[in-house]
Amino acid sequence: MSGARDPLQLAAGVRRLRPDDHFMILSETDASPMHVGALILLDVPPDRQEGFAAAIRRQFAERLPATPLLARLHEAPDGFDSDVWADLASCNLDALVAVQPHPGAWADDELHAAVAMLNMRRLDLEGPPFAAHVFERLAHGGSALYLKMHHSVADGIGFQTVLALLSDAAPPVPRRTADAALPDDGTWRVLAQTRFADEAAQRAEQSERRRDALAELEAHKGDRAPTPQLKMSGPTSARRRYATISLPLARVKAVGKALEATVNDIFLTLASTALRKYLIEIDDLPGTPLVVNSARSYRRPEHGEFGNRIVALHPHLATHLADPVERLRAIQASMAAEMRRTPHDEALLDAAEKPFGAKDRRIAFAERLAGGKRLIPGNLTLSNVPGPAEARSYAGFRQRNNYPVPIIGSGRFLNITSRRSGDNLDMGVIVDAEKIADAGRIAALFAAALDELETIA
Repeated sequence: MSGARDPLQLAAGVRRLRPDDHFMILSETDASPMHVGALILLDVPPDRQEGFAAAIRRQFAERLPATPLLARLHEAPDGFDSDVWADLASCNLDALVAVQPHPGAWADDELHAAVAMLNMRRLDLEGPPFAAHVFERLAHGGSALYLKMHHSVADGIGFQTVLALLSDAAPPVPRRTADAALPDDGTWRVLAQTRFADEAAQRAEQSERRRDALAELEAHKGDRAPTPQLKMSGPTSARRRYATISLPLARVKAVGKALEATVNDIFLTLASTALRKYLIEIDDLPGTPLVVNSARSYRRPEHGEFGNRIVALHPHLATHLADPVERLRAIQASMAAEMRRTPHDEALLDAAEKPFGAKDRRIAFAERLAGGKRLIPGNLTLSNVPGPAEARSYAGFRQRNNYPVPIIGSGRFLNITSRRSGDNLDMGVIVDAEKIADAGRIAALFAAALDELETIA
């Protein structure tokens, strides 16, 4: 590698995507858009609600240059090099921060239905990779902002950094004066060839580590429970339903302390209780446990704040066990097995770009996505993402809640994502509307599961 030069930097204001980031673009379909999102509820006085969208546009205009959102995607000529994000000087915030029209105040069910619908709109990556939707007037008071960012820009932890940079905690930054300039095709080819030559030794070392990791993973064969088939298994539809949950973090921590479990252990156990009861209700509980698609961050300081640095985890939820504490212990054992293999899985992901890698991936993913089946194991997705302990505000308006708006990967039927927001764990529940009639029922069973576990603890 040559000096301290960043291999992802193609030119000033032009940054290459890593293969992991490119995956988020290539795995996207109309039935499974790849976003990271948040439904942010804010204390906005009635006399300020009509001007709320304008205030958010000003807030974003002053802070977007500090984020990776003020950019657009470009493909490398012939797919020889990585695709790139090229910085933009400005964007049309009147279009990107849009007010959702409504004759009165938004009731919770109306708000959730609108977010579920907006969640399925794919982002146009020929422009900035984000969209914001403003709900000026809520029935319970205040206003709401639904912000979504393409997953190729960053993972859930990176998205939290973006939210912080857009909040009042971050100062305004100078505006850009011009769009970043791409090199011409010939120059780009030469720069890519130089990059690939510089990284040849690194690619060889990574290839050796991947071979070693595959050999080590042989010892973990059989550790993972197989993903069971349910009546509602199969391709994911293009319709969603959405609900939210907010639980005091202190309650979850207290139960965890009493049962010698982490917050994440309790989160998974509450989900297992809710899903077991729901599947019994609809007569679709399998004899073997549901399997989760989850993730662990392996982001380190040298990786920077953005891009995707996550490795998949596939613990089971022990939904075949009736006793909640037995289920908790089985989940802990399954997660421990996942954590033993995760360093080897991380090594498999550690791959620098190769010549024509972008082109080869486009061809491979077009074949893999045919039919809408699962790309990786798991009936559903559960994620517990770190969030801020401190209070946040945007344009001077205090944040009440920061609910995740998750996605459903191809071939799955549900995603529950949890995120700390001050003293609470705020969660978003999104379901395939063709398979689960009422996301609110899952949310209610999840909240009731904490009451049950508190009683036991």
